[in-house]
Amino acid sequence: MHDAPIPAHPAVTLEEIADALPSFGKTLILTHVNPDGDCVGSAFALGDLIEAAGGKARVVTPTPLPKRLFFLAGNDETAEKTVLGEGEADGYDTILAVDVASPVQLGDFAPLIPRVRFMIDHHGLGTPFAPHCIDPKASAAGEIVSRLYALLRSRGTVPALPDAARRLYASIAADTGSFQFSNTAEETMRIAGALLSEINADAAETGRPDTAEICRALFGRHTIRELRAQMHAVEGLRFYEEGRLAAVLFTQQMLADWGLSEEDIANAVDTPRSVEGVLVGLSLRQQSGDPRAYKVSSRANADVDCAAVCAQFGGGGHVRAAGCTIAADTPEEALSIAAAAFGEAVRRWAEEHI
Repeated sequence: MHDAPIPAHPAVTLEEIADALPSFGKTLILTHVNPDGDCVGSAFALGDLIEAAGGKARVVTPTPLPKRLFFLAGNDETAEKTVLGEGEADGYDTILAVDVASPVQLGDFAPLIPRVRFMIDHHGLGTPFAPHCIDPKASAAGEIVSRLYALLRSRGTVPALPDAARRLYASIAADTGSFQFSNTAEETMRIAGALLSEINADAAETGRPDTAEICRALFGRHTIRELRAQMHAVEGLRFYEEGRLAAVLFTQQMLADWGLSEEDIANAVDTPRSVEGVLVGLSLRQQSGDPRAYKVSSRANADVDCAAVCAQFGGGGHVRAAGCTIAADTPEEALSIAAAAFGEAVRRWAEEHI
């Protein structure tokens, strides 16, 4: 891990990144641990832009790329190359980070921080560790990379890149819950609309996936194991604060007993959040490497500040979607700690609005 103090770094504009992009050369693009649709889609799309401008790019993830997101890499072979071997980073001219808010999110990639040339992110709470282009108003990192794509096209630096557009559309759709979440703004829809036009025109001409197929790949396909995980999540629901806070917990023993993996429960937080009357839904996952560590994902249906709660435990994110890690000796203690912290935020919001 990167324990040394992180020096202050300047904010940079997309124009400055666009100016520098043709000089990136052989580029390594870093994502965060437990990669999601936004970081994967935006990182691979950024790689497309770099290669279209004459460079070479490779996306790597500090933890394995989920199989359900392999389609964003283009093929299984490319997806499997997201594992970075020891010493491989030495062969790259430029290192970038996408959708990474703070050093802890880089996991084993943290030692590369001094070499990161730019970071592109959309999280309001975080610790910038390189010259950064951060827009907390953007729905997704993909929204920012989409602006970069439009800028580079307007300059003639890159041509139309329909596959990059597909990845960017997927990243925005993923982080907005298919445009259902409150982070979906007018600008989000404008950018998504432009991407949709490009994608669907190309799909009509080439037969490649259109936006409907992209959303189906993200939201409309589930393995039997994922459905089994959802069933267990429903059975294990816990409610607090008069039903306004709901949580589900998975221990390593539960996963072993049920034949499930971390990937199978990646979207478990959607189950408690979807219950009528719930303001905040939580999922807690005991970590395989440390039985005292519980990864917490939080999703809110109101403006309960999940990011502020998660910041108490060294995490962060957005007001309505944030994560952190809680240390506890037992699963019940982890639930109690999470319920107390988020319960206070839920009560405070309810007192003011209900």
